[in-house]
Amino acid sequence: MTPAPLPHRRAFSLAWPAIVGNVTVPLVGLVDTAMLGHFSTATHIGAVALGSTVLSALMWLVGFLRTGTTSLVGRARGAGRDDAALTHAQRAALLAVALGAGALVLQWIAIPALMSVLAPAGDVRELAIQYAWIRMTSVPAALLTLVISGWFVGSGDTRRPLAIVATVNVVNLGLDVAFVGGLGWNSAGAAWATVIAEWLGLALALVLWWRAAPSSLRAGARRWRGRGLRSGWRRLMAMNTDLVIRTALIYAVLMFVTAYGARLGPEILAANAILMQLMLLASYGQDGYAHAAEAMVSREIGARDVPAFHRAVAASALPAVGIGAAFSLLYLVASGPFVSVLTSLPEVTQAVDDYIGWVVWLPLVSAGAYLFDGVFLGSGRTRAMAWTMAASVIVVFVPVLLAGLAWIPDGRNHDLWRAFLLFNAARGVFLGIAYWRITRRGAWLHAAEA
Repeated sequence: MTPAPLPHRRAFSLAWPAIVGNVTVPLVGLVDTAMLGHFSTATHIGAVALGSTVLSALMWLVGFLRTGTTSLVGRARGAGRDDAALTHAQRAALLAVALGAGALVLQWIAIPALMSVLAPAGDVRELAIQYAWIRMTSVPAALLTLVISGWFVGSGDTRRPLAIVATVNVVNLGLDVAFVGGLGWNSAGAAWATVIAEWLGLALALVLWWRAAPSSLRAGARRWRGRGLRSGWRRLMAMNTDLVIRTALIYAVLMFVTAYGARLGPEILAANAILMQLMLLASYGQDGYAHAAEAMVSREIGARDVPAFHRAVAASALPAVGIGAAFSLLYLVASGPFVSVLTSLPEVTQAVDDYIGWVVWLPLVSAGAYLFDGVFLGSGRTRAMAWTMAASVIVVFVPVLLAGLAWIPDGRNHDLWRAFLLFNAARGVFLGIAYWRITRRGAWLHAAEA
């Protein structure tokens, strides 16, 4: 019997809009950095790096609003239960509103407290607090947009999320140039550009959902009472708890990298901010096939078709590794032009040159982690994601960092990036082991009820 072909075309049709949309996300950060690198000082670059770290931490922690919605909606629609899919999305929207309101209330205490940990007292800290407070006004819009994007991806539609994120980032980019390069508003200008763009993005997302949804779903969206929204929260919260733990761990590592650089001086902080932007550019590009895998496997698990599930994983795997290798090659041969676009400050450029080698290899060694993230998210195996992330931090990142600081006399920032590189490699290895174990037990459908 001839084996069924791999769904390469389907994977590509889902992946390319996600790749294009994802790559535009760090491009906004690159424009922020470039504008400040050419029209401001290392102090403002560092302030945006610190402020963005805090805001990104929040958005990553609540990223379950997108990923959890994708998984639940995809599995429900794969099982032919569109009304259940809408109920999942409505619960997520209610949660997004509650979290956005809570964030607006708590920001006045939480942001200064976090900044006191991340940076010593001085101009960088004060500017970072100002930047973060401005950015917080866009959080409710961003959270609701995550839910709508999760619905689209779970429905096998990555083109509308592309339209949303592209619009947000093009508006953000244009306002960045106007506010920072034109009006000289420095880090505050970069923050206001993002706020305006995020609210416009939510408006577009709502319009796109309404126009795409069939009349039965639009009628259900109008009706909130009698839809069972008071029940069904336990499963949603259990999945979200796993994702919060997993995301909190990875962002604790990223925040540590930023905070550690701040302690080494403003030049190292600014250099690490640029290196992080390059890392994020590659990671968002690699996430395209992770999103494709997430969308495909959620539908196949919902349909209880395990062979099709494995074919979807295989169709996403080779391109995911190829994209990682392409980014590594690009950074190997063209890191100089990238850095020159981002900053013209000689001391920052020199610091970036000293450490760029670690970022060159990050896309390739991280390919497995990004792919399996999509597989485990789509299949609802969030518990495995939490424990493998914990293992990567406890077993790899912390010991490698401490060993480097104690025994390898090549500079503390090198030790930091070495540990970060191996941490990302370990994530892929541990998730790969978990994938093999679940497959061997034939247990992929055990988390399939949506």
